[in-house]
Amino acid sequence: LLRRSRVDISTCGRRRAARTAAPASASPASMRAAILLAHAVHATTQGCLEWSAVNATWFGDEHEGPAQPYCLHGRCLVALNGCAVWWRTVSDDVIPPIPELTTPLPDDDSRGACRGPTRRTGHLGIANDEHFGRCTTPTESFENGGGFEILQARRHAPPSIDCGDRRQLKTRWEALMATLTDEDYALVEAATTRPIRNVTATFSTTASACDFAGFLSSSRLFVHALNGEGLHALRAVLAERLRDLRLAKYASGPVLDEWFEGGVLIRPYTNDQDVYDLLKVVAGEPAVPAPPYDWAERRITSVEDDPQGRAHVDSFASVVKVWLFDAVGADAGPLHIVRGSHRHTLDRLAWEHARANGREALVEPSFRLTSNESDSGDAAAFVARCQRDAEPIITNEPIVVVADTSLVHFRGAGRVGVVRRSRRLRGDNGGGLVRRNPFRFVDEE
Repeated sequence: LLRRSRVDISTCGRRRAARTAAPASASPASMRAAILLAHAVHATTQGCLEWSAVNATWFGDEHEGPAQPYCLHGRCLVALNGCAVWWRTVSDDVIPPIPELTTPLPDDDSRGACRGPTRRTGHLGIANDEHFGRCTTPTESFENGGGFEILQARRHAPPSIDCGDRRQLKTRWEALMATLTDEDYALVEAATTRPIRNVTATFSTTASACDFAGFLSSSRLFVHALNGEGLHALRAVLAERLRDLRLAKYASGPVLDEWFEGGVLIRPYTNDQDVYDLLKVVAGEPAVPAPPYDWAERRITSVEDDPQGRAHVDSFASVVKVWLFDAVGADAGPLHIVRGSHRHTLDRLAWEHARANGREALVEPSFRLTSNESDSGDAAAFVARCQRDAEPIITNEPIVVVADTSLVHFRGAGRVGVVRRSRRLRGDNGGGLVRRNPFRFVDEE
């Protein structure tokens, strides 16, 4: 039996026709490479570590536990200037996304650094193969999408790299920005209380090539001084409008309407065709992987103070995840969702603006619904709405759940020791569809 409640959505976030803008010319491979590079250097990870035969960095962790280096074959990792690197706990069924959480080893981008609960170090598979998401130490293998720690990094100094041609990147940014309407600018201005057109004008004239590439990357947080003036909020609305255009191009009908409004689809599961039929609607892409699918079983044991029990969003842009549940009771820590909270309504956008400018944003890849910093106005209203409308997904029969995890969601509190079983899509897809760059024209694949 599924529980469902309706979430009221402000008209500011409802679907509407948006202006389409065609790129002036096809995006060259060099420009796409620059955007991917900026994604890495601005987000967290690439270029923050190197091997050394004589030195070692003793990495601390988020809980102020004892520091520990990472060494292999007579060499140890050293953190480079301009980067903070630390051990981070990954709870079960998180499936670390790449590259924003996991730091690749300097000479092997198919593996990251991990350690088990006993602090025995090992390798984390981060390539699209059978080892993805698995932490393997000399004595254990962790295959539950978590239950181990990884090295996470955050760059706090500008990178010294060539991000590409500034003029080309600026031209692409301007063409994508032309998708926005006066209504969009009014929404961002109301949510942030900032003169947003002045902000875009400032960014346009002062941004470097790396700034333009970083804005147009899929990084969850593009760190920039103008975020305090509303740049992140503007970026979030632009990503949503571009996604809406792609959704409308490749699908139509009541299932798409349900997805657009609620951000989650729950259906009986009989076979993988059921999943495929839903993914074709929600992807906003010309094609999705066809069945049969490769499923990984996840067994989540309810514990006290589960980190995934904090309500959060995975990203400012759409992220499609899939779960298969055979049966989930209220005592098994069911997945909770807030329908409609993925839409950038006035209250959601005000909350997004507040989180992007909070201290937690620099170390926590997912924005948490509540933080140590106080909320007010529309941001506080969004928190209250989500706390009121969160609903568990409880079932006595096999179901498939397809959710846009840019909506607020969390793992509910279960009875300690009770196991929740699910199946997730295997591979470097975060347990759903591969995350694509959200800043693409509707005709771009």
